[in-house]
Amino acid sequence: MKKTFAALAIAAAFLPLAAAQAATVSYTDSKALTTTNWTDALSFSKFDTSLGTLTSIRFDLSGVVQGIGNAESLDSSASTVKLTLGSLLGLTRPDNSTLVVTNPVFSQTFDFSAFDNAVNFDGTSGGTTGSVSATGSDFFVSSSASDFALFSALGGGMIDLGLNAVGNSSGTGSGNLITQFNTAASGVAKVTYTYTPTVAVPEPASLALVFGGLGLLGATRRRNKKA
Repeated sequence: MKKTFAALAIAAAFLPLAAAQAATVSYTDSKALTTTNWTDALSFSKFDTSLGTLTSIRFDLSGVVQGIGNAESLDSSASTVKLTLGSLLGLTRPDNSTLVVTNPVFSQTFDFSAFDNAVNFDGTSGGTTGSVSATGSDFFVSSSASDFALFSALGGGMIDLGLNAVGNSSGTGSGNLITQFNTAASGVAKVTYTYTPTVAVPEPASLALVFGGLGLLGATRRRNKKA
């Protein structure tokens, strides 16, 4: 009997705390593969403050760069050339301040001979990567009051974030080098809200049931002691 009484007492004491564990809600938007040097807007739901108290916002950004790199060495001696295909992707707030950046990169090294007198990205002094791709990702977690205010509202709503991709390709290793790049990039962004749910006040009927049970157990214990 004592164990049952204690269990009911504990249950009554912790009823409000059961709903106070951290929770998360996430929203995702994306930009399809497009020739680099583009800017677009992605839309996300704001945090609905009626759900609870916001404790952090995580911004995840993943990107893909895809394309072809060509090189021709014009040097009169052999050289080692490195072609790097990349795209710098950035997710920004509405005021254009940066939230998170990622830089997917692909690299390939070539051993070229002296210039073979033909600028064709082939032969012994030229080469190509062919069609290649690479991925990259990064994240940022914010706990700032200004971001909480920007990304939340009673009832939710929407917010647009900027996403841009800048070509970031290069060729190195030869003093006289012709390079040619053709790249496209895509991006996926996710916003995750972590919050403490609003504690629901127990309904009077539920409280009456719990405390009524406690009272009944107490009365039973008193009668047992008198017997």
